[in-house]
Amino acid sequence: MAFLKIPNVAIRGISACVPPKVEENRDIPFYTPEEAEKVIESTGVERKHIASDGITAFDLGLKACEKLLNDLGWERDSVDLICNVTQTSDYTNHPNVFLLHEKLGLKNECMSLDMYHGCPGWVVGLSSAAALMSQGTLKRALLVAGDNITSVQYRQDRESRPLFGDAGSCTALEFDEDASPLYFQTGTNSVDGVALIHKKGGMREPHTLETYKQELGMLSGQLSTDGVEDLMDGMSVFSFGITTPPKSIKKLCEEFNIDLSGIDKLVLHQANKFMINKIVKKLKMDPEKAPSCLKDYGNTTNSSIPLTIVTQCNAEYSSKKLSTISCGFGTGLSWGTVYFETDHIVCPDIINY
Repeated sequence: MAFLKIPNVAIRGISACVPPKVEENRDIPFYTPEEAEKVIESTGVERKHIASDGITAFDLGLKACEKLLNDLGWERDSVDLICNVTQTSDYTNHPNVFLLHEKLGLKNECMSLDMYHGCPGWVVGLSSAAALMSQGTLKRALLVAGDNITSVQYRQDRESRPLFGDAGSCTALEFDEDASPLYFQTGTNSVDGVALIHKKGGMREPHTLETYKQELGMLSGQLSTDGVEDLMDGMSVFSFGITTPPKSIKKLCEEFNIDLSGIDKLVLHQANKFMINKIVKKLKMDPEKAPSCLKDYGNTTNSSIPLTIVTQCNAEYSSKKLSTISCGFGTGLSWGTVYFETDHIVCPDIINY
C-alpha cells in the first residue's frame, strides 16, 4: 500500500465548469421509454452536460482557473506550479498544460506538469502537486482536472452513453506551514486493468484506414458497436468499485488514526448510484455526508470529486471548516484516497461555459 503524509499544503479554493449542452437520458434514441427509466434508476443519471461546438477539456479547465484566480485575488505571477490531469488533450503532441500556461499568462518560471489519468486523476494529481510543494520552494499551484470524455465515446454504446458527462475543474493550493497534513492511500490493480482499456488507435495497435473509418462511424453514431472488443467491461469495473474503495478508505483511516465516523464529508468519484450507495453502506456512513451530483452531471471522470463539491456543497465549504475523505477509482484499474481539511475556502457556483 502506498501511504503518503504531506504537510504544509492547504487547499484554498475549488471551482468547476460544464459545457452548456445537456443530454437527457430519456431522450437517447436507442432506448424505449421503459428502458430509459430502468437505466436512470440503476445509474442515478438523468442528464449530463455534453461538450460540443468545439468546446474541449482545455476550455472548461481554463474557465475554472480564471474564475478561481479572480475570486482568490491571486496574481498570475504568483503561481509556481500548474498541474493538468486529462485523458482528452486538444492535440496529439502538445499537452494541455502548456495551453493553460499560455492562456493564463503564467510566468516562464512556473513549473508545468501534465498527467494522463482517468477517474482517480484528481486525487493522484493532488498528491503529486502537494508533494512538490511541501518543501516550500513552490508557494502556489493550480491543479486542473477535466475531460470532454463524451467526444471519444461511441454514440451507440448502450452501457457508457447514459453514464458519462463532461466537465473541467481547478483546485488552488498554497504552501502553509500551519496547514493540516494531507493524507493519501493509492494503488493499482493493473492485472485487471483490461476492463477499461481501449487498444485501437495507439502506438501498439495503430489504426488502418479501415479501422479508422469504423472508429469515426462509431464515434458519430452512424455505426453500431456490435462485436467491438474495446468496450468497458462493466461487471469487472463494478466488482472493483464496490470492493477496493471502501478497503482503501478504511486502510487510510487505520494508518493515520482518522475517525471515519467523525468526518464531515465523504466525496466519492461519481461512478453510478448503486456503486456509491454500496460503498457508503459498507463504510457505515451517514448518507447525508456523501453528496452526489450524478443526477444532473453523470460520471465526469477525473473532475467528478471537485464537481460534486462545487455543485452540492460549495456554500458549506465556503463558510465552514470541514474535514473530507475523497476516493477516486477506475482507470488502470487504480484508485486514490485522500483525507484533507479545508477552512472557508473559495468555492464559487458552477460555471456554465
